[in-house]
Amino acid sequence: MEDDASFLGGTYTVHLTRSLGLGQGVMGYGMQFEPRPVGPVVTKVFPGGEAFRTGLIQPGDVLVEVNNQTIKDVPFMSVMDSVVATQTCSFTFASGPVR
Repeated sequence: MEDDASFLGGTYTVHLTRSLGLGQGVMGYGMQFEPRPVGPVVTKVFPGGEAFRTGLIQPGDVLVEVNNQTIKDVPFMSVMDSVVATQTCSFTFASGPVR
């Protein structure tokens, strides 16, 4: 399997505000990630959460930028730490089929 997101579909960017109702961490944005060689992959989008409301984010999409900064070669936990460090975050995804 490829180790970067270049083989995936187009990219899109969403700006989300963390909802305390879904938790303090990354799940507060309404989605869950799993580390993969290609980068953090969305594994779940929670109904009613911020990510769900966009109508764009799907399981299998790969996170490629956080707050306009590329995350290629950045350790998974460092990426997650940067996501939860703020109440609002800009996410750029490559449309998957990574499952």
